[in-house]
Amino acid sequence: MAGIGIVTDSTAYLDEDYVRDHDVKVVPLKVIMEGKSYREGIDIKNDEFYALLKQPGTFPTTSQPSAGEFLEAYREMSQRYDSLVSIHISAGISGTCESARSAAMEMGDYPIRIVDSRFTGIQLAMLVDELVKGRDAGLGLDDLVAMVEEKIKRSSLLFMVATLEYLHRGGRIGGAQALMGSMLRIKPILYIDGTIDALEKVRGSGKALDRLVELAAERAGGRRVRVGLTHVRDEARMFELMEKVKGALNCDPEEITWNETGPVIGSHVGPGTVGVGFF
Repeated sequence: MAGIGIVTDSTAYLDEDYVRDHDVKVVPLKVIMEGKSYREGIDIKNDEFYALLKQPGTFPTTSQPSAGEFLEAYREMSQRYDSLVSIHISAGISGTCESARSAAMEMGDYPIRIVDSRFTGIQLAMLVDELVKGRDAGLGLDDLVAMVEEKIKRSSLLFMVATLEYLHRGGRIGGAQALMGSMLRIKPILYIDGTIDALEKVRGSGKALDRLVELAAERAGGRRVRVGLTHVRDEARMFELMEKVKGALNCDPEEITWNETGPVIGSHVGPGTVGVGFF
């Protein structure tokens, strides 16, 4: 037994091969439909979930993992690693970190560092990857946590939703509540940094995509950035966003990563969402 293990949750939407190759432990959040609970990425996959979401009267809810589920994960990982870093979806929109902390206390003197990523989705995925790289480069526990916390401070995640209906229905709308009731052609640009809030509303999808890139470029300020993109059932729009990002941000186009947002976050932001994250 040696080294540092890494734990995250299913809202990072990590590729299964990546999880296996780097021995990252993923604790699933759940999506609940018609009284049945599904573990994200285990009991239900994206295609099945989004097909169900289209059906009239389908109103999924979501829930965090229990402390018991985290405890099981920590006990398993403790057989292979001297210590753990457990990084998760923002505590401002989920109780996942709270469950993780409760479980860590049950592990006694075994060292577990809980990190609130303040983000989710592709941003969380990139932060996990930075932890993997730092761990594999030989960073100790304190230095590894300090490194990722510094990257969190320099992170941004902006996204455009097709409609605010899903955020409103799921109660995660935060400061974007002020945009409710706008005309259908108004496309809200939102951001997450702890909680979800509104940046701007733009008329028309094309203009909104351009403005999303402009806002990202303003936040990056010409500094070198690592970029990740995501979408909900709109890969074509995401690749359109990617081409715009390549010209607007100081990044290596070959290192841009992307994923599709799955059921738990997708149920709150809805199909047609695209986003860009960077640090």
